[in-house]
Amino acid sequence: IMKTKIILFAVFTMITVLCVAQTEASPTTWTMKEIIDNMPTEPVPFEGKKHGIIFDPSYSYTINNSNNTIPDRLYDNIQLTQYTHASVDPELWGVSFRKFAIPNSTNVLLIVSFGGVTDWRTDVACVINPSGQVLSTKEVAVCVMDVWVKQFRITAQNKIIVTSISPISTSSIPFGTFTSFEGSRSDFEYSINAQGQFEQPFFGGNIYNHRTYDRSYLTGHVDLWNGKEVLAGTNGGRGTNIR
Repeated sequence: IMKTKIILFAVFTMITVLCVAQTEASPTTWTMKEIIDNMPTEPVPFEGKKHGIIFDPSYSYTINNSNNTIPDRLYDNIQLTQYTHASVDPELWGVSFRKFAIPNSTNVLLIVSFGGVTDWRTDVACVINPSGQVLSTKEVAVCVMDVWVKQFRITAQNKIIVTSISPISTSSIPFGTFTSFEGSRSDFEYSINAQGQFEQPFFGGNIYNHRTYDRSYLTGHVDLWNGKEVLAGTNGGRGTNIR
């Protein structure tokens, strides 16, 4: 009888350990509907800039994106061509960041951050309907090791402007080791149509002259859209200065 009790206790202990390990490996997640129903709506204009953004833990709901509904790239190089996926590690799963209303629509705009709450690296804007279905997505911010190469802002007219810094060189430039590179800034404007899809207006983008971007600039207090770049042209010669 004693031997049987010892065996049963060992089995119970093993099951308990496995359950605890499973709980620690899989954080509590919420459905998209639960998230949009519980998050407060942020006013516009809004600036997803380098400093002054508060990540509110009260509304940072973990999102299980194992079905890859939302692009979840965590980048390793400035060109944004080398990356892993946040879905492979629960600690890097997406969390809800901010929610915005979409005028004349029952859909909402939810910003999801991937990379962990203390090290959020990639922000993706998601249009979500009242049932919690993700209708469309747009990557809007990238920050790795405090180096920003993409940021977004939402205007008072609910236009989403994404500012990116792109190197001229196609040779991979790692976030961890670069000191400077030659590149150019681009600003592209997006709106959300009645079908819940991101679209770019005909006059919706600017490209600026090349300049040298060093590490201190991309980690400093200047927001990417407040640089001294000179407007060089637009996407296909179609745009105007949207700043």
